[in-house]
This record gives sequence, structure tokens and C-alpha cells, in this order.
Amino acid sequence: MWINIAIVAAVAAGAFRRRGTTGAVALIVLCAMVATWTVSLLVPEAAGPTLQSSASAVSDVMALLAASAVFLIILVRTNRGGLVHWRNILLFAAIPLLILAVFGVRGPSGSLHATVQLYVFVMALGSALLLLGSFLQRRRPVLSSLGLAFLGSLLPVAALILEATGSSPFPGLSLPPLAFGLCAMGFLNGLFDRRPEEIGAIDRHAAVEGMDEGWIVLDVNDTVVDMNPAAERMTGSPREQILGQPISSLLGDLSNLGLTLNTSQEVEMKRSIRLEEGWRYLNIRISTLMDRDRTAFGRLTLWRDMTDRKLTDDSRNRARDEMFVLMNAISFAASNTINTEEFLLESIYQMFYPFGSQVVAVFLMEEKGKRQRETRLQLAAHVGLPEESIEDLTTLQTHSPMFHWAMTNREPVQIADAAHNERVPGAIRRIPADNVLVLPLIAQTGENGKVLGCMLITRKDKPEFSQDEIVRLTTLAEHMANLLDSDRRRKLAITMNERTRLMQDLHDSVSQRLYALVTTTEVAQAAMEAGAGVDPRQEFARIGENARQAVKEMRLFLYQMQQVDVEKEGLVQVLHQRLAAVEGRATVRAQLLAEEEQLPLSTEKQMTLYYIATEALNNVLRHARAKSVLVTLKSGPKNVILEIVDDGVGFDLKKVDQAGLGLRNMRERVMQMKGKLQIVTNPNEGTRIIVAVPRDVDITPAPHG
Repeated sequence: MWINIAIVAAVAAGAFRRRGTTGAVALIVLCAMVATWTVSLLVPEAAGPTLQSSASAVSDVMALLAASAVFLIILVRTNRGGLVHWRNILLFAAIPLLILAVFGVRGPSGSLHATVQLYVFVMALGSALLLLGSFLQRRRPVLSSLGLAFLGSLLPVAALILEATGSSPFPGLSLPPLAFGLCAMGFLNGLFDRRPEEIGAIDRHAAVEGMDEGWIVLDVNDTVVDMNPAAERMTGSPREQILGQPISSLLGDLSNLGLTLNTSQEVEMKRSIRLEEGWRYLNIRISTLMDRDRTAFGRLTLWRDMTDRKLTDDSRNRARDEMFVLMNAISFAASNTINTEEFLLESIYQMFYPFGSQVVAVFLMEEKGKRQRETRLQLAAHVGLPEESIEDLTTLQTHSPMFHWAMTNREPVQIADAAHNERVPGAIRRIPADNVLVLPLIAQTGENGKVLGCMLITRKDKPEFSQDEIVRLTTLAEHMANLLDSDRRRKLAITMNERTRLMQDLHDSVSQRLYALVTTTEVAQAAMEAGAGVDPRQEFARIGENARQAVKEMRLFLYQMQQVDVEKEGLVQVLHQRLAAVEGRATVRAQLLAEEEQLPLSTEKQMTLYYIATEALNNVLRHARAKSVLVTLKSGPKNVILEIVDDGVGFDLKKVDQAGLGLRNMRERVMQMKGKLQIVTNPNEGTRIIVAVPRDVDITPAPHG
């Protein structure tokens, strides 16, 4: 008995070293029970009847608990750990107490002892049979971990049989405690030997029944002969209802898959089944089942539920499509709005409803003035702001905690219960909103980008903005910022180019005339002071001519700075305005003759004719020294004809460079309209320019009056 106590103490010590391994704690508990059982048998007879009776009761209880513990350990050892939960543990612990309560403590020879022996024998035999099935399936040597555990589980059965039949070779020794001690030693080897081939056998039934994938077996006629619980959940029908039914009742006819029973080919397909809770999307793999002789006896179908993935993919696709539409709409607004405020309003409206917002406002950083200590945020556009908040939010300081954090860290900041948060400015706290989201507007220019401002979005009676919504809104805010920055750069480039062009025009036209005027005046003055014979009338005439030409150039320059809307006003009207504003004020008699106010030409062609006419009129004003000019517009059966005639000095077409006087531009514009250009001129005979453009058939002039 003392040797047995030493054995279970050593086993408990070894199990404690492997206490992190499954089953180690249960083995330590078993060792404690066997040790207590053994100690209770060492109480001498001279100790008295009371102590003897108590020791006998402890012995019976420990025997019952040890048998239950061995059974639970073997359940875990054979991968049936799912059966070991607190209810079963309480049941196995309650049985010994129930036996004691029913039979009472009557000594080792009473009915209690016989009942204990019977229970222990049944539990030990069941444990051995469980291990026997796993041992035979593994086909491993007897000296393997599983073999030693099996031999150990047989010892309690053998000991109980010998003791019950009176065949014990040691009549004065109780064999069951020793057998349970050796059984524990057999279990110990399994805690240290963790090679794959020594791990307990996996029960086929438990594996199939516990699969997350659906498992359906078909016979040669494609009739369902077996299925697991996962398949029941996927089909929405109980096993009893499906067994014996053709698979076509669930998946349709499989004959068109080209899968025969004489091949090991595997087929994968996608199917959807409609259940009460909605559609279920499945990925199904079908393979042929063959015996050892390679004879097909059925098919195996493995069903994988793809519903969650399908719904997630659909949600992502919808979000992607929605983002594509929103970004296109914002880009369209950028190219079709006149100013920044209109662009921002159009962009805000695109985001207002998809994200369930009540207020959207955009604040842009204004340039810091000389007297300003820091840059401020200016309210550029908004939707939904109450009247009492607009005035307070027109200008914000960038050191406001909420905006400062977003722009400094260049990350969105979301604040729940904004009405009671001190980080939120008072004007925003007065907005009826539960959640406030601030997004920095960052244009991706340069290495680190450029912060243009912030966008404020509020939500009332809604959950907080999800991470997916924040990512999508951040993308839209970045897109808006890039478009804003591009528009600013484009306008700046246009302004610089226009300034350069104006400077060049001033230098080439008005400045040259004024320089000639100054030179003529100085030469005449110097000649008169030197007493040279100078005709004052001739000199004053030359000065007056240069001055008048400078006035003409200035009027032309000022007119070119004005916007002309041919699409709205029509070609005839804008030519009237040109002649009245420039030629009519430059001592040039100008006249326009037009048969119709509305010409049978598209807006694009009218614009082109306008550019040709202004090019010709500019030449008349700058080079022809003409006293009169006549512009005629008339519509023929096939063409619209523009004719410009002046009484100026004319020129020699053969000597004039075609690039000069804008003639090349005229010819190119006429060719684009598939028209004809004719220039009739000679020195001192004036110039006639005739342009014939095909009229548009689908445009009918409006009737007179």
C-alpha cells in the first residue's frame, strides 16, 4: 500500500509538470483520490469501530470517485472531450453520494460495499472498452502511449474480478487501489509523448457530426443516404425529411455536371437555397466514393456556407459603387460650377443623404493678414445649419480643440454626445446633434500634402459613424480637397497667363503708339528750337495721328478684356457691340448689315465666325488706316456668308507673310468648319475678306418680328 502511495505521488508530480496539457489536472485529482483510498485502507483494526467505519466509508467514496475520474480522463483521451462539461462532472460526483445515501454505511461486507464494487467494475469496464476501440483503430504497438493507457485501464477490471472471485494471489492485500495507481501511471506517459501518432484517435462520428461544413452522402441513384447537422442547418430541413429523397430536390439535376461514378473527378459548383430567413449561398464540392476495389458506390457532397461572405462582398460592392457615383458627382460639380461656394454646396448635397446627416459644413483656411496673429477658418458652405449658429460659425479660430486636433494630426475626430462636450465650440453644441465628425481637407500636393480646412458632419438619433463610413467620408473629403486645390492652381495659372498676355498686348500696341507719339513730339520740338524749317501743321498732324491710333489701340484693348457671350446673345448682336464700342469710337465709320438676327449656325460655328471677324477688324484698326468698314452677314441656300470690307491702304498678298495679320489663324478656323476663305486686296485699294460657311440643316432661324 505504501508503494502504491509512492506511485501515485510520483504520477501526480509528473502530471503537475505538464499541468498545461489537456487531462493533466484530472490525472492529479485521480492520484489524490487513489492516495486517499489507499490511506483509508491502512487504518488498523485496533483503532476502534468508529474510526474503522469512517475509514471504510472514505474508501468506498474514493473508489466511486476514482472510477468516475478514470472514465472522464478516457473520454478526453479519446477526443470525446465535448462530453466532459460541468453537468456530467456533477452527475459522476453525485452518483457516489446517492449510493451512500441509499445503502448507508454498513461495513465492508454489507450491501454498500457490493454496490460500490459493481459501480466501479462497470465504470472500469466501460473505460477499457472506450480505449480498446481507439487502440484498434490506431493499430499501434502495445508499448505506445495509447497501448500503455489501454493496459492500465484493464488492471482495475482484472483486480475487481480477482477480488470478487476470491482468486487474488495476495489474500491480505486490496488489489483495486493498486490497479488504479498503475492505471494512472499508464495515463502519465501520454502527457509527455505528444507525437502525432500517439495522440488519441479522432472519433469519426464526432468529427463528421461536429463539422461546420455540410456533409451529405448519396448512393448510386443520387439519393440522400446520410447527412450531418450542418447540412440540416444549411438546407433548413431535418434529417428525417431529407433522407431517402433525391438530391435534385435540393440542388437540381446533377447529370449535367459531367461527373460520372466511374471517375475520381471532383466538381465544384455554387448554388443558392431560399429559406424562411432569406437566401443562403453555398459552395458545393462533389466527389465520387469508391471502395478498395475502385468501384464507385456513391457520391460525397461537402457544403460550405458562403452567405456571410456573399453578403459582405455585396455590401462592399455596393459601397464601392456608391463611392464611384459620389466621386463622379463631385468631379462633375467641380467642372460645371462657376465658383467655389457652388462647388462645395453641390458636393455637400451629394453626401448629405447617403450618410444620414443633418448638418454638413465646410470651413476653409483663409490667408493670414498682416494684422492677424493666426490663420482662421472661414465658413465656405453649409447645409442644415440653424440660423442662430451661422453667425457664430462664420469665422473660427484654428486653435479650437476639435478642429486643431483634426488638422494637426490629419485624422478624423468623432465626438459623441457633442452637446455636453467642452471640446466642441459653443455654436456647434447648440446644434441638435448626438454625434459630430470633423474631417480634415487635405490636398495631396507635395510630400506631406496641404491642409485646406475641415468638413463638419453631424448626425442626430443615429449610431456613431462606423469605421467604414469614416473611411469613405475621408476619401470624399480628400477628393474635394484635391479638386479645390487644382481649381485654385488652375485659376492662378490663368491669372498669371492673362496678366502676361495683357502686359504683352500693352507693350505691342498702346505702349508702342505712345512711344511713337513721344518721339514725334520731341523731334518736332528739337527741330523748332534749332530753328530748322519745320512745318508746324505737318508735325501736329503726325502727332494727332499717333494719338488717335493710341486711342484706337486702347479702346480695342479695353474691349478685349470684356466677356463676350455669343451663345446667349448671338453673333449679330455681339458684332454690333464690337463695332459700337471700338470702331465707332475710333473715328472709323462702321456699319453692320445682317439679313437675320438668328443665323442657321450652331453656337460653335458662330463663335468661330466671331473670332474670324474680330481678327479682321483688329487688322483694319491697327494696320489699314481705314476711314470706314462694312460688315455683312447673309444666309444663302447652302452657306452663311460673312464679308468684311474696308477702304484702307490694303496690302500685297504675295509679299505679306501668311503668319502675319492673323491670316493663318483665319484659314485654319475656316478649314475646321469646312468653309471657304477669300481675300481680295491690293495696295491702296482697301481689303475685302469673304468667308462662306455651310449652314446647319437642323437649325432653323426664328421668324422676323
